[in-house]
Amino acid sequence: MERILVLGAGTGGLVAANLLASHGYPVTLIEKRETHLFQPGMLWIAFQGHNPSRYTRPVKELVRPGVELVHGEVAGIDLGDRLVRLADGRTFTYTTLIIALGAHLDYDATPGHRELVERYGDFYSGASAAEKMWSHLRELTSGRLVIAAADPLYKCPPAPHKAAFLAAYTLKRMGRLGSVEVHLALPFLHEYPSEVVARIVAPKLEDDGVRVSTLFTVESIDVREGKIYSLEGEELDFSLAAVIPAHRGPMIRVEPGEVLDEDGFIKVDKYRLNVEGYDDAYAIGDSSNAPTSKTGVTAHLGAEVVVDRIMGYDSRFNGRTNCPIVADGTASFVISSYGHPPVPVKFTRFKRMLEDLFIASYWSSLKYPERWAPIFRAYFNATDPRVISGGW
Repeated sequence: MERILVLGAGTGGLVAANLLASHGYPVTLIEKRETHLFQPGMLWIAFQGHNPSRYTRPVKELVRPGVELVHGEVAGIDLGDRLVRLADGRTFTYTTLIIALGAHLDYDATPGHRELVERYGDFYSGASAAEKMWSHLRELTSGRLVIAAADPLYKCPPAPHKAAFLAAYTLKRMGRLGSVEVHLALPFLHEYPSEVVARIVAPKLEDDGVRVSTLFTVESIDVREGKIYSLEGEELDFSLAAVIPAHRGPMIRVEPGEVLDEDGFIKVDKYRLNVEGYDDAYAIGDSSNAPTSKTGVTAHLGAEVVVDRIMGYDSRFNGRTNCPIVADGTASFVISSYGHPPVPVKFTRFKRMLEDLFIASYWSSLKYPERWAPIFRAYFNATDPRVISGGW
């Protein structure tokens, strides 16, 4: 009998499983957590004090009838034998496999990082850590808030910029911006990996009172002394800090090991998204090594491509990104694809409204992706980087 296994109930996994179920395919979805977290929401929890309940839902409420939901932790995948093993000893066979297990956040890769998160929280590791960050930010009356990254590869490239904008806005509203310095430290040559986007973002950061250090890759953190040291030989004092951890591929055993790159990400054909050498296994979202941003949008679009291919269509993933950069009442987007570098997108209130509309539609788009597909398709066609190459 046909059995499609989907590993992971993040954005990509839920969209893939629910789409397949809507077309009558037998789907088993394996997820270790009972709660799905809207990951960008952690920024709002950490730097605006939002209630975490706004950004969490039980996984079982997001799964369509026809999807068999199994709670368990994936321990290993044998691609040759078409077998998935769980940590509790259960095994599952499949005819088609979709790996959507996300990335592993490696807080032990950088000395002092785990201690920093335990002390202050952050906006990557979960809602409780984001709440801890907020509890310290709201009490901060002077000093320096540092937002930095331990590695150039991380989920949502504009995440540190959004953190800095939201923190600056909150501190300004509290009347503390100035006595508290917001400092953004980035491991890039410019204020964003793309120079085109940097030319849009840099003046906005300056206008909002955010200081920036470029070519600053976190090497170690001394929590007791309140110092962050960079690989480039610089150091920053901090009163409060949030550092994006190094990212690795899913922490599971995969056979054969040759399908993993040096960081543990699963090698895929960047257009078809199948695991290299296997036509019956796919990897989408943060778990793959596809050369595009690791974001919810790319996971969602990748899931649609994989479902199309399972249904027999020659669908191709084009690497499209649509990463929002949210500021104080305005927003921009990082829009690119495999065939086109990022385009200049100005900060406007209209784009902030688009981001708010997306957040409002998020839960429904996971459970009923086919209902939202015409709207999303129209938006992505209208904002194709080839269409708006001159700017938006």
